[in-house]
Amino acid sequence: MCSRPREAVGATMGRNLRHYWIDLLNVIACFAVVVLHCSTSIFMNAGDAEWLIDVVYQSLCIFAVPVFFMISGANLLGYRKKYDTKTFFVKRFKKVVFTLCVASAIVYVSSPLIKYAVAGYPVDISMWGFIDGLFHNTICDVYWFFYAILMLYLVTPIFSLIVDNKRLLQYAIIVCIISTMIIPLLNRFMPTDDFFSLLAAPYLKGWITYYLLGYYLQHHVSKQVSIPAVLLMTIASCGIIIAMTYKANLGHTVLSGFYQPYDSFYANASSLFALLYSAGVFLLFKSRNDKIGDLKAYGAIRSLSSFSLGVYAIHMLVINSLDLFIPHRILWDLGLRPFIVFAISLLLAWFGIKIMTWIRTCVSFIFRLSK
Repeated sequence: MCSRPREAVGATMGRNLRHYWIDLLNVIACFAVVVLHCSTSIFMNAGDAEWLIDVVYQSLCIFAVPVFFMISGANLLGYRKKYDTKTFFVKRFKKVVFTLCVASAIVYVSSPLIKYAVAGYPVDISMWGFIDGLFHNTICDVYWFFYAILMLYLVTPIFSLIVDNKRLLQYAIIVCIISTMIIPLLNRFMPTDDFFSLLAAPYLKGWITYYLLGYYLQHHVSKQVSIPAVLLMTIASCGIIIAMTYKANLGHTVLSGFYQPYDSFYANASSLFALLYSAGVFLLFKSRNDKIGDLKAYGAIRSLSSFSLGVYAIHMLVINSLDLFIPHRILWDLGLRPFIVFAISLLLAWFGIKIMTWIRTCVSFIFRLSK
């Protein structure tokens, strides 16, 4: 195994060593998102063999987006130790807004053109159509993540003031969990599905739960946490998600003869069990930081991690384009497609970054010549 001058790294980054595990978890979560979107036939609730596997895939990979928010919270809520709020906004909004706008433009233009070239679908492209789609998230529905993270960035200066107060942060997280996970779970067993809803705190619910939890687990949970206990919690939570999703749906699939829409309550990021599962995954990777940093492949892992946002932005275009050429079969959908989609998306993300780097270089060169 390769060695690293960890003391030197620690000296340049303050009292904390580099978080090698975040790079690896980022890559795995990115692939898990691809798997989630390659197994969306689950929503047909067919009850066939592919649906049975879909449930397992969706349950195993449900940690992906929660982990993205947790990593963001762990990295960003303590920004005041590194730079001021203006710098934070410029750095974060510049990256995410740029990616959202460029990716939306690419998808908005290329998707109808590909459909026209392959299947003869009519092309409807306009400047207003793009602007309207951008503001209403109708260009690519998975881009909801960009809008959600941008809203979290807006409130980060507020929550950054409490994150180092462990008790206050615990209180905020508990309120978030009650509002986002506990109350919906209780409502599940009430005569109406909104029985306790008025008790939910309107400003401490949703994705902010994972955002705050990520910082808490990274900065306030001891490295001495019991790994066997965390592993047991992780496996048990995932098992419950799978079992309860089957229980909630097997009686009303297409094959059952009593069809109702797919019930994703348990295999959903807002589920209490998804929170326990995601937190367990987060802590398990955190506990292996040094081992991950010593991997010979860590350099490649770090490079892959830098492309994760680009892969997220482009993977649905790849999925939808491949669907025009390749018929749905269980071996393709759940066996080959996730890996091929991830590989193509990674290549496109790399190519896109290279092009943007070249454009910035050319603009800078022209700007210097004009002086």
